Amino acid sequence: MWIPLRNCCTIFLLLLTWACQAPQKETKTQEEGKSYFYWAVDWHPNKEQIVVGGTNDSLKIFSSKDLSLIHDYPYLGTITKTKWHPSKNKLAVSVQDGLSQTKIIYFDTEKNITLDSVSNEGARAIGWNHTGELLAVGDYEGMISIYSEDGTFLHRIDTGQKSIIGLDWHPTKNMIAGIGEKIILYDYNSDSIKSIEDRDKEVLMLCVDWHPNGEFFVTGDYGDFIEHHPPLLQYWTAEGERIKAIEGSKAEYRNLEWSKDGELLATASEKLRLWDQEGNLVADQKTSHLLWGIDWNKAADTLVTTDEEGKVVFWDRKLKRLNEIRH
Repeated sequence: MWIPLRNCCTIFLLLLTWACQAPQKETKTQEEGKSYFYWAVDWHPNKEQIVVGGTNDSLKIFSSKDLSLIHDYPYLGTITKTKWHPSKNKLAVSVQDGLSQTKIIYFDTEKNITLDSVSNEGARAIGWNHTGELLAVGDYEGMISIYSEDGTFLHRIDTGQKSIIGLDWHPTKNMIAGIGEKIILYDYNSDSIKSIEDRDKEVLMLCVDWHPNGEFFVTGDYGDFIEHHPPLLQYWTAEGERIKAIEGSKAEYRNLEWSKDGELLATASEKLRLWDQEGNLVADQKTSHLLWGIDWNKAADTLVTTDEEGKVVFWDRKLKRLNEIRH
C-alpha cells in the first residue's frame, strides 16, 4: 500500500546500530603504522578517474590510467559514500560522525555546497537521479532529504526507520529504493512510499542497486551470525516482490554494483564475486581483506575495489588483478 507523506511530521529518534558504529571504532591511523579504511570508491562517468574516501580525513582522486594522484582534498571525518554527477564534473559526498558535513563539490571551480537538513550524526546513503537534476541523501535518523542539482533543499521524507544505510534511484524514473532494517520504495512524483519487510527478524541491510533495465533491484545485508541469519544477496522486482535470496557469503555484503551493460553484478564481501541477472555465480576471487567499496568503469570492462587496509585494486571481467594503489 502506498501512503501519502507530504503532511507527515513524525520524526523517529536516532538509534544507530552496532553495525553503523563499528567502523568508526575500527579506524586506524598511519601514525600507528597502519592503513586507513577506504569505505567508498566511484568511477568518473566521463573521465579516466576514480575518487576514494574513508577514514583518512581526505578525499583522493586518482587517474585510472596511470594511477597517479590527481587531487588530495582535505575532508575531516568518515566519508561513507561518493557519487559523481551523471554528466558533470561535480561530486556528492556523504559523511558521518559530525566532523564535516555532507556536500556537493564542484571540481571545475573548487566551489562546494553544504547540504542542509542532514542529521548531525551524518549520512551513509547518497545518490543522483538519472538526469542529475535531483540528489537524495539518506541519514542516520531514517530521513531521506531531496535537493535540486545546485543543492537547494526541496523535501524531506520520514521513512519510518532508525537509519537509511543505502539508496539508489531507478535508472529511468524518479523512484528511490532505500534500505536500513527494511526496504522502502519512494516515488518522488507522487510523494508516496511503500515499505517492504525483508524477513521475520530485522537484519541491517547495507547496499542496494537497480539493474540498468529498471525491472528489478538487488540488496545485500549484514546478516546476524549470532542468531544464525546468514548474510543474504537478494533480488527483488520493481514492485518489491522477492525473486531470489542467495546464501553462502562468510561476511556481510558491504557494497554491490551492476556493470553499465547490465550483464554482471559485482559484490564486495570477504570475496569479490560476479553474478548474472538471474543470480547465478559467474566468478569469485578471495581477497586478503574485507572489501568495502566497488564500482565499474563506463565501458564495463574494468572493476575497482577498496578494502579495509586502504588498498585500491583494479580487476578485469574475469577477476584477474590488473593494478593496485596503496596510500
